[in-house]
Amino acid sequence: MTRGVLVGRAPAPGEVEDAYDAVVIGSGIGGLTTAVCLARAGRKVAVFEQHYTAGGYTHAYRRRGWEWDVGIHYVGQLAPREPVRALSDYLTDGALRWEPYDEYRLAGEVYRAPVGLAAYQAALIARFPAERSGVEALFKLVARCRATLPVLALGRLSGPVARRLTGLLRSTAVPSEALRPAREVVAGLVRDERLRQAVLTPAVLLLADSSSRLPFFLVAVLFDHFRNGAWYPVGGSAAIARAMAGPVRGAGGEVFVRTPVDRIELDGTRATGVVLADGTRVRAPVVVSAAGAHHTYRTLLPGRSDSDGRADPARGMREGFPFVLLFLGFDGDPSELGLPRHNLMVTDGDCDAFFDGAGGRTSGLFLSFSSAKDPTWTARHPGRSTGEILAYVDPDLFAPFRGSRWHDREPAYLALKSELTDRLLDRLYAHLPRTRGRVAYHELGTPLTAEHFTRWPGGSLYGLAKDVAAFGDGTRPGLADRLRPRTEFDGLYLAGQDVLAGGFLGAATGGLLAAHEALDRPGRSRLWRGLLRNVLRPTA
Repeated sequence: MTRGVLVGRAPAPGEVEDAYDAVVIGSGIGGLTTAVCLARAGRKVAVFEQHYTAGGYTHAYRRRGWEWDVGIHYVGQLAPREPVRALSDYLTDGALRWEPYDEYRLAGEVYRAPVGLAAYQAALIARFPAERSGVEALFKLVARCRATLPVLALGRLSGPVARRLTGLLRSTAVPSEALRPAREVVAGLVRDERLRQAVLTPAVLLLADSSSRLPFFLVAVLFDHFRNGAWYPVGGSAAIARAMAGPVRGAGGEVFVRTPVDRIELDGTRATGVVLADGTRVRAPVVVSAAGAHHTYRTLLPGRSDSDGRADPARGMREGFPFVLLFLGFDGDPSELGLPRHNLMVTDGDCDAFFDGAGGRTSGLFLSFSSAKDPTWTARHPGRSTGEILAYVDPDLFAPFRGSRWHDREPAYLALKSELTDRLLDRLYAHLPRTRGRVAYHELGTPLTAEHFTRWPGGSLYGLAKDVAAFGDGTRPGLADRLRPRTEFDGLYLAGQDVLAGGFLGAATGGLLAAHEALDRPGRSRLWRGLLRNVLRPTA
């Protein structure tokens, strides 16, 4: 019998204890990473999640017999001894398994990203022979940018040694192009606009911003992240949180769902615990918020409000673009419907147009079919398939409906949802014609849906924008330099995407940095030794 997609459990009356070694607010990959790292150091951790299931954007849900992933569509660096594989094995004792598959990209024309940077470079040169020198220069720069994200991560840590080492590495290992706008850097290397679009489209659609604002090193990160292919969690994305909940429980803790936190309690400048929405007080010397910087500073800390940004380190930073996500239920197996195992990225030829304000109300599309990727799917759901279509939307599109309640929206909101659904379905049928007439169920999630479940202002996929203003230009600090895992309140730490970067890798790294800061010296040593053992583990 297959296990359900729900992860975590609502506490029974009186079950939540009055004190833990640590409390984590939010059960996304950032919060769970911190919780597992603390649990492995012997800490008893309570994770509090306001949703009915744990996992954040890695959770899955079911409706009328179909099952969907909400945010995880593929992850890279999962080959043996690669960073994400080492972290995954450490966090789950190797219980979480991953299935490799080919990654395809579609941007006006069909582009396949072969496994391996050398093969990818050769494929682009074969397609654009006149741009050989530019393509070669591009891949050399990608390699030179490889240290940028680790250096920036190191710079988020406290202490004089980390600061001095960061300053040294930033001047020697981070090229100046890394922090410049990606569009500007790529335009300086290649002339063919089709080639520019092929290089930039994946970053724009995956990172949700214009290439005129994204720093080039994030483009390089994606190249490097998928250099050995892409992977999908066996059993669906809910398997991630399920595997990570085990170590937390093994140390005496628990992942509680339907348990929203009302506020963080302070004694002067020290965090002492949290108060749950039902009034329960929970004491802890370590409080970790993985609920987003804005929500933490503007809602969870006492005496703060949306209009009080004096103590908010995220002040001045843009919110990321909101999105709609169309969940599709099909009658028929993935093979029968011709659903690809790879993801599809669809644009009208200019991936930046929407994000620059010149491309209408929605962006290009990202199509993913988890039912075709998961090798256990057909056995679990015979005769059925699912998929998702993601598009970013104008932040003002759903603004008139803010303040309305989930499942109690006004007719104009429902009409807008219907209009967007029809548009996305038309695009689906154009690219995958065998799906026409086979959509038995569909449901559109909007920015208001995302905001309801994640509490992130605006319903962004990645929280705060990860743009050149956030990271700085290499000479002046970026706005995000103020967002460190160690806050100005003793015992209070930030985890997740806002700490460093977006996506699975960014959120997990944010959780890892928070755990490092929250642990004592022996705990830190144990953490990094454990990770290193997984890097050095012999391959089968």
